[in-house]
Amino acid sequence: MKRTLLITAFAFLLPVSALAEPVAAPDANKAAYDKALQAYSCVDYDKAYRLFLENAKTGFSQSEYMVGVMLSAGQGHDQDHKGAFDWFASAAQKGLADAQYALGDVYQKGEGVAKDPVQALFWYELAYQGGYKLAKESVDSIVKALPADQVETVLKQVADWQAKQKR
Repeated sequence: MKRTLLITAFAFLLPVSALAEPVAAPDANKAAYDKALQAYSCVDYDKAYRLFLENAKTGFSQSEYMVGVMLSAGQGHDQDHKGAFDWFASAAQKGLADAQYALGDVYQKGEGVAKDPVQALFWYELAYQGGYKLAKESVDSIVKALPADQVETVLKQVADWQAKQKR
C-alpha cells in the first residue's frame, strides 16, 4: 500500500513532459538523469539526490527540476524551500513547463520567497502555454482574485517572454 502511494505520488510529481528528452540534451546528461530517476523510483532518495544534483550542476533542466522537487519535499537532503526555489527558477528559465508550474506554486504558497500572486500567475500561465494542462486551474483561480489590469500586464509579460525565447 505504501509503495503504491509513493509510486502514485511520483507519477503526479513528474508529468510526462518531465520525462521527455530535450532535443539538444547530450546523451550523457540523459543517461545520468535516467539513472537518478531509477534511484528515485526505488525510493533511494540519498542516491537519487546525489545523482540529480551532479547532473543539475551541468545545467540539465530536468535534473534541476528534480533537485528542486527533492529539496522541497526533504527527500535525500534536508528540506530547503529557498534552495528548491533556486533550482526551479533555473529550470523554468530554460523553458521546462514542470519547473514553471513548480515556480508558480512556490510563489502562490510563499515557500522560500514572499507570496506573490502576480508572479505565480506569470509562471502558471507559462507552464500552461508550455503544455502543462493542470496549470489551467491555478491560472483561473488567480485570475479571479486579481484586478483585470494586473492580469492583462501579466499576459503581456508572458507573451514578451515567449517572444524572447523564440529568438
